[in-house]
Amino acid sequence: MRMPARLLAATVAATLGLGLAATTADASQKVVRKSQGVTATLVVHDVKNKPGHIKDKKFLQLKVVTPAPVTDSNGTAVPTRWYASLTITGSPSCKGYTSVSTTEGSDTVVWPFDVKTKKSKGFVPGVYVASGACKVKAEVRAYRYTVDPSLEINTTIKVTATGNIQSDVRATKVKASSTSVKKNKTTTLSGTVTYQKASSKTYYKYTAAPKGTKAKVQFKAKGSKTWKTVKAVKVGSKGHWSAKVKVAKTGTWRLYVPATSKLQSAASASITVKTHK
Repeated sequence: MRMPARLLAATVAATLGLGLAATTADASQKVVRKSQGVTATLVVHDVKNKPGHIKDKKFLQLKVVTPAPVTDSNGTAVPTRWYASLTITGSPSCKGYTSVSTTEGSDTVVWPFDVKTKKSKGFVPGVYVASGACKVKAEVRAYRYTVDPSLEINTTIKVTATGNIQSDVRATKVKASSTSVKKNKTTTLSGTVTYQKASSKTYYKYTAAPKGTKAKVQFKAKGSKTWKTVKAVKVGSKGHWSAKVKVAKTGTWRLYVPATSKLQSAASASITVKTHK
């Protein structure tokens, strides 16, 4: 179902009270709930935060599938009707409330967003998008009233899904204290992690990743196509990290930063460390 332009504009204003938008999403959460033959599916995309034009045509989607109309005892065909409310909490960029008016039968409601960011001296709608989780709670009220009580539907379905507004992350190429070591001896790997910060004082500027950001040191043996996590590390001050690792065989090493509610995932360029007798 495509929402009328006026209603859509109101929805964007409500849901995006502080400027939420999204790029083409590479991740999303899909949650399905069922009751009395009615199925409600909620999908929320992750958002790749960035300066400039940010867009996602299907950031938030609510699909409701209802049973086919039934013939009542008086011969009347009776469809299932439903309406819904959605509350969004979490990051200040996605707090809001919107609703779907009474709808007959199965339908899908989609909320697209389109915004252009720009520099500003304060937090202004459409200026930048604050990173963090967007928790969407949908409550679908479905009903079918009939003369024959056995044909009635009267249910409320609650479904929750979360999308994340994530800042871009960069990890520098891994450095090694030695790139040729004796088998089963150690070398120290290190590097730096930065992210693209957007705040009322900073307009999309790469800066050191927050202290404590979790990352993984990974290894891929020569001839292999699989990365294996060897050690978990945390980013220290100024985005720096280091880890001492045992080198059992020749291969390449990299740092992998898993995605969080505020950060995108990232993998550094790798470095080869050889072993010798």
